[in-house]
Amino acid sequence: MRVFMVWALMLGWLAVGLPAAAEEAAQVGGTYAVHGTNPNGTTYTGTVIITREANRHGFSWLISDGSTFKGAGTRQGRLIVVDWGQKYPVVYEVGVDGVLHGKWDNGRASETLVPKP
Repeated sequence: MRVFMVWALMLGWLAVGLPAAAEEAAQVGGTYAVHGTNPNGTTYTGTVIITREANRHGFSWLISDGSTFKGAGTRQGRLIVVDWGQKYPVVYEVGVDGVLHGKWDNGRASETLVPKP
């Protein structure tokens, strides 16, 4: 069921019109500012560090309330699916500008990762 939900979310993104495959998505890695919304509507901020080896990515979240999370993801084109130990993964779309737009908790929550200079 979990895999089905991930593929349904990924196909949903594709159906709403991701830019043409010829438009190259940015490389991912480094330090990012995170701004997110929890399933209950509360918001959070923090920092995410992303490491990269081939198409595998390590994610380390440090949320401003002191919470920390770790996960690992695989990139397929413009999408990165991150297993972070919860029931549903985080699914990010990688923008040409390097910004990652993610959905988590089966689409009930979201976050945006913006590269820090």
